[in-house]
Amino acid sequence: MQRLTLIRHGESECNREDRIQGISDCDLSDLGREQAKRLKTRLDLERIDVAYSSTATRALETARVAVGSRLRIDGLPDLREINLGVWEGELASTLKERFPVETGLWFREPSKLKIEGAEPIRSFRHRVTRELNRIRRRHDDESIVVFTHGGVICTYLTSLLGLKLDDLWRFKVRNGSITRLIFPTDDVRIEALNDVSHLDGAVRYAPNVPPQYLI
Repeated sequence: MQRLTLIRHGESECNREDRIQGISDCDLSDLGREQAKRLKTRLDLERIDVAYSSTATRALETARVAVGSRLRIDGLPDLREINLGVWEGELASTLKERFPVETGLWFREPSKLKIEGAEPIRSFRHRVTRELNRIRRRHDDESIVVFTHGGVICTYLTSLLGLKLDDLWRFKVRNGSITRLIFPTDDVRIEALNDVSHLDGAVRYAPNVPPQYLI
């Protein structure tokens, strides 16, 4: 039976600052590195046949700590987060002040939102789904681990479950969390969603900033 484990990178410096990062690069924070170490403790107890990662620094750094020397980690650019154009690098609080209508639409109907210089959400889902399905086809009946981003995980879930593009933010996926999908047949079963039990309190909650801003 195929098992696909999707892991969101540890907290980055941009996450810590509540700053939009999207496709931009940002290193892990001290908390993010601790989360990666706790992921390693968890994954050391599990079977892993292959490991992949987004080529973003925050994902690769998480992967290298969590997997260690067990396996080669293949970095794939199509596993990177959505490009948010002119929103990249902005503080979430500033973004809400400058673009109140647009940020509201981002949560309700992101498929109708056009951000200058950004990747359309439909193209993003196509890219992510194509790459993750390609990985799955290569590794039938294996245990696959993918280190990636919150938006990537959420959009792939909408694709697998037959949900609409605008259902993207129905899922909450925190830094360092594990989402595990199993495929006993062609149909997906969700074994775990946003599992942070291994972090044992090493989680930063930002109650005033929805996690959708902090991808």
